[in-house]
Amino acid sequence: MYTLGVRLVSLAGPVVALALIAGAQAVGDVANAERKATAKRTTEPYAPSPDAARIASLGYREALADLLWVRALVAFGSETDPSAGSIRGLVEAIAALDPTFEEPMEWGALAMQSITMTLTQDDYLQVLRVLDEATARFPQNYHLPQRAGEIYILRLKSDDPAQVRAWKAKGAELLARAARLPGAPKSLGSWVAQLQTELGQRDQAIRDLRELILYTTDRAARDRLLKRLAALTRSSTETLSYELDVEGARFTDAWRRDRPELPATAYVLVGPPRAPWFDPATLADDPDVPVVEPIPPLPPLADDLGERTTP
Repeated sequence: MYTLGVRLVSLAGPVVALALIAGAQAVGDVANAERKATAKRTTEPYAPSPDAARIASLGYREALADLLWVRALVAFGSETDPSAGSIRGLVEAIAALDPTFEEPMEWGALAMQSITMTLTQDDYLQVLRVLDEATARFPQNYHLPQRAGEIYILRLKSDDPAQVRAWKAKGAELLARAARLPGAPKSLGSWVAQLQTELGQRDQAIRDLRELILYTTDRAARDRLLKRLAALTRSSTETLSYELDVEGARFTDAWRRDRPELPATAYVLVGPPRAPWFDPATLADDPDVPVVEPIPPLPPLADDLGERTTP
């Protein structure tokens, strides 16, 4: 009997431990379920309006911009993704607080198109508004017009052929702009040429391709653009290569003479510096200035005017 009692006492410890473990597991399951339910109810992060963000910063605008940037990253990486609208709200607040903070603008446009979100036509239009504002703030970032062009061409849908054509033309214009910016893949030029050809802008496609080839240093990319240009102009790549080499030498000489401090792509957009003075003599050959005809002289007066008397 004593031995049995000792055994029961010795087993009491493990039994109690197992009971505590089981109880803790049950409590943990309940807590996890509550946490998930709470997370679902608070998925959308609070995003102040641009004006409210400026006031709430109390002068520490960059600090609050960093805080909202962290909030956007955490919200996007949560178990249940926020909506595109909430991400847009945070990005707009950050832009109002720190207009020079480039990364959230580019990231926000990409995050709003995440494959984990179900986007509507209005969502894509919101993304385009963010990209348009970001492009105005950071004109040298080729990713911004490239992504906007892709949305116009690939994402926006309409039953109206005229609207689809207008969106495609806008997208082609943005892609052509992106292709000229530093660091942009020159393969964009081939896509732009194809779009312009589909839109009936063959001459524009040829001009843009020739321009891209002039300042493309990548040999493989240059060869691809040459083949595309040869197909459009029905010319041989050898002839085009020779002509463009001559044009390229002239372009390089002009670039290094006029604006050597700029990259070649920027010189294409800016051009040579304007003269600091104005020569009125140039107006003589200006076709936009209307030619003023000289005023014909009045007919001469009669010699006896005022001397005649009534008979």
